[in-house]
Amino acid sequence: MRIPTKQVQDLSLSDKDENGFPPVYFQLDSFPRKNALVVSLQPPTEPSIPVHHVPCDIVLVIDVSGSMFDAAPVPGEGSSEANGLSILDLVKHAALTIIETMDERDRLSIVTFASSVTVLQPLECMTDENKTTARKNIKSMQPKDATNLWQGILTGLKQFEDVKSDGKVPAVMVLTDGMPNHMCPPAGYIPKLRTKLPLPATVHTFGFGYHLRSGLLKSIAEIGNGNYSFIPDAGMIGTVFVHAVANLQNTYATEAILQLKYTADTQIREAMGTSVLSSLPEPLGDSSQQGLQLDIPLGNIQYGQSRDIFLRYHSPHISKLCGMDPGPLPIVEATIKYKLVLDNDAGNCTSATIIHNLTNDSHSPEERAAYHESRALICSFISNLFPIEKQGEHKAAVSSRFEQVTKELATLIEKLPSSNYSDPLNKSLLQDLAGEEPEGQISIALKEDKGFFRKWGQHYLPSLLNAHTRQVCNSFKDPGPLQYGKDSPLFIACRDRLDEAFDSLPPPEPSRQQHIARRHGLLSGGGGGSAAVASSGGRHISMSSYRNSRGVCFAGSTLVQLASGRDIEMRRVRRGMKLQTPLGSRKVAAVLRTPVKDETLCRVGAVLVTPWHPISLDGKAWTFPAYTADKAVRYTGSIYSIMLQRDRSPEAHALRLNGGSGGGGLWGVTLGHGVTSGGDVRAHVFFGDYNAVGKSLMGLNVGLRGEFIGSGVGRDSHNGLVCRFVKDESRGRALSWAPGARSKTVLRS
Repeated sequence: MRIPTKQVQDLSLSDKDENGFPPVYFQLDSFPRKNALVVSLQPPTEPSIPVHHVPCDIVLVIDVSGSMFDAAPVPGEGSSEANGLSILDLVKHAALTIIETMDERDRLSIVTFASSVTVLQPLECMTDENKTTARKNIKSMQPKDATNLWQGILTGLKQFEDVKSDGKVPAVMVLTDGMPNHMCPPAGYIPKLRTKLPLPATVHTFGFGYHLRSGLLKSIAEIGNGNYSFIPDAGMIGTVFVHAVANLQNTYATEAILQLKYTADTQIREAMGTSVLSSLPEPLGDSSQQGLQLDIPLGNIQYGQSRDIFLRYHSPHISKLCGMDPGPLPIVEATIKYKLVLDNDAGNCTSATIIHNLTNDSHSPEERAAYHESRALICSFISNLFPIEKQGEHKAAVSSRFEQVTKELATLIEKLPSSNYSDPLNKSLLQDLAGEEPEGQISIALKEDKGFFRKWGQHYLPSLLNAHTRQVCNSFKDPGPLQYGKDSPLFIACRDRLDEAFDSLPPPEPSRQQHIARRHGLLSGGGGGSAAVASSGGRHISMSSYRNSRGVCFAGSTLVQLASGRDIEMRRVRRGMKLQTPLGSRKVAAVLRTPVKDETLCRVGAVLVTPWHPISLDGKAWTFPAYTADKAVRYTGSIYSIMLQRDRSPEAHALRLNGGSGGGGLWGVTLGHGVTSGGDVRAHVFFGDYNAVGKSLMGLNVGLRGEFIGSGVGRDSHNGLVCRFVKDESRGRALSWAPGARSKTVLRS
């Protein structure tokens, strides 16, 4: 049973509530047979008075070292250098997204670091005038030289000097794509930051790419009472930033800390892994004989999301089960302290205390107990893979004992309490741990034989650990973290608003575009069609592709030319029809239909096409619709891809698309075109492989008109690239023939 804090007064050892009783529930549940204790704080679902968002003071600390000019492709969408956007281009876009959701109650500061540090602007209220200035400052950022992370963090924290953040959520957001290599503190980052505690703001770190000191970023976030997030590629930048800011804008309280006081003969320890803020219990008074106190920092608390701390304990009193003298009852005094944000301009603290007998068996539902124990077991398992070294930095300690780790993982999966329950919470943990791809990322990350841990697992697992220990939703990706915040209307509203802003803001000018144009010969001075493609830029394309990406297809209304010269709608194309290609007539081997809702498509003349489906004006120079679009539109319906008969020439794998009455035509590449590597815009290891595409289509259901029906694309868990089509279980029937085959036989590789 939950105990509202207003009922705590009779149980309190002292008057802990300085502001009256807050509208939260504070609960302790003990499970003597498991020697387990769960301490839960349940904040309100939403503010008592509706608000647009909780005001924030945000300092952006952005790496502008030379590597930030590296290409930032959408995973699986062609050449790694084909889209012209750098990492810094997308970081700028994410920063501009944050500004769009701020108002005059919020403040923003921008700090950049390379070998030196620059304060582009101090903390300033986001009035319309200051927003305009902030946008200019963000757009002015340019890549420079080295990576002086230490001075970047210090300068970010200094923006809070002589600034009161009461009534707001103070946060430093640090983004870097590499390893610090300039002016690192000799004593170590964590020891130096420890001397500056308490910090004036939470510190949140974001690591982009695979060349990271992710253990350091995780430790910095821990001592800053913030979150560490891993951004493996450009496709995750949007969702990670969106969720990070939405969590800040959904903050109920800051500086939360749990204090446990108990007798000296009772032992209580954290059971969800070790952080740099973990501490041993301290004696009460002059001697431990008077009792012990264990402090557990919790940081920010979000509306609509409980914080549940799973602990293990040992008490001599449990010996009464064996008929021995039990001695005094094992009593725990639990106090929660925190600072409310809204309507708390004075910065007053709130606290509540309850007293709990550890021998009292909880009446909490079994599935709830199983969930929190399973969450703790998973967190402890991951945490043990990254012990803390002398200077306070987490280091991966897996490579020398992979066989043992594999056995421990198998045991964890087999004995996880969640496996006995099918509710969404317990199910989500099993999906994280050992679900079918693309789920089961914990197991996949530890596949050393494929090199996954070395490349991305060592960066990803600490990020997932952070999400589960702090109970925050950090992206759209993993089933477990997606359970957090789902009951908070304010979090959902803030996230959706940020999503929309990220999608609909004008895209950044591709800083690498001139390099791309030169590489593909589009600035050679001739060949009118090619020059037109190069000059059109990316004027209107939505940025939603950098949050999520579906694949490469055309809208069903797009007109395609038959070999006879007649145009028909894409949705009417059937297997066996003959279409016009740059090399003449070719038969249709297969049609793929994918139902979508609110998908972003590019309008190029009368053609509606996904942003990263290669197109050409002349059948020779190829580019992406993202750079030739008249505008972007939201589309609900079915999108189509075509596979033509097998041909060794890539030029035989393109469709003639009609721009409509009075409009010109263009070419669109088809599936299995044969270009799998190199600098060609069409190059794709999956979409270019005729056999791979055919085999993947064979796993899909078939519609009434003989078309294959998909529900999207699947990605390689190792590199994030598209590697298959995903089956739509709700539509169609099983396959009875093979695409590309001359008769109804199985396609051979």
